[in-house]
Amino acid sequence: MKHLSLLSIFLVTLFVNVNAQSENNFSEYGAGLTISPFGPSLNLTHNMNAKNSISIGFGFSPEVQAPDAMLPDFSTGNYSVTGSTSWMGVFWRHRPFEGQKFGVNVGMASGQIENNLEAEQSFHVGEDPATYSVKYTENPVMYIGVNYSTPPVKGIQFGFDLGVLSTGGASVLYTGDEEELNEHGDEIEAAIQDIQEKFAWSMLPNIQLSIAYGF
Repeated sequence: MKHLSLLSIFLVTLFVNVNAQSENNFSEYGAGLTISPFGPSLNLTHNMNAKNSISIGFGFSPEVQAPDAMLPDFSTGNYSVTGSTSWMGVFWRHRPFEGQKFGVNVGMASGQIENNLEAEQSFHVGEDPATYSVKYTENPVMYIGVNYSTPPVKGIQFGFDLGVLSTGGASVLYTGDEEELNEHGDEIEAAIQDIQEKFAWSMLPNIQLSIAYGF
């Protein structure tokens, strides 16, 4: 009986020490950087508990060239694409089970995404090629994704997110020479429709990597 009592005391003490160590290692706040197709962003996080976190993100990307491998096959010709972004968002990350690394990430964002397309070939030799703009300006937009990340502990944290941004679609406009528009209106309209269908999606995929510091 004495041995059973000592074992019980040992187990209770061990449980209390483990819980205390876990609580002492819990990170109430965090700050970090994220990289995604929408550019780099700064994220500030408040961990309400081990399962729920609220983050505010501020993202910005200057105009950069999009890799050709990421572009669709247009039926009206080939284009070079540059894009820029500026946005901020609020996100809720929920881990169904305490201590687990998997979770869901939902939120909303507001900002602008602008892509500029330039045709590889011009309508006439020696003239500038046709150009188009694709703008996402409808706000706010919704985001949902699945997340795999370090639990909210003090120190370095890593994360991976795979999700989709739901938008109201983009406006596609011809931004080239007005005389070309008058002369090649049908071809330009066909190009706009092609870009709208194959590039200006309303659902935008997102893959992001993050590194943060919890404190």
